[in-house]
Amino acid sequence: MTRTRCRADGAEVTLRSKTVVLDFTGECDGTAAAGLRLVAELPDAGGAEDGGTVVLEQDTATVTQPGGEIRLAAREPLRCDGEPVDVEFVLPESPESTVLVVRGLAVRLEPADG
Repeated sequence: MTRTRCRADGAEVTLRSKTVVLDFTGECDGTAAAGLRLVAELPDAGGAEDGGTVVLEQDTATVTQPGGEIRLAAREPLRCDGEPVDVEFVLPESPESTVLVVRGLAVRLEPADG
């Protein structure tokens, strides 16, 4: 399967109670969300929960910060068809509690170099 570079700029991300706008970059398998992997850097304002990375995949998100790493489950699988989507991520052991919300995530394929 061909890996294609893709990006999703200007997604509004709310992690716990803090909202930031992030630009995600990564790879996907054409238009198949199963191969999607996007990464964004969290801004570091010097607090205990600042900085780190957010990695989005079809069914999961991984948030890595100075205090550790959490793996979250998507309420609905991600799509990578270029249409903006809102996705909520929860702790698998406590699905009633939303930890991460990504709004306006529009994954666009980058043109192949060459």
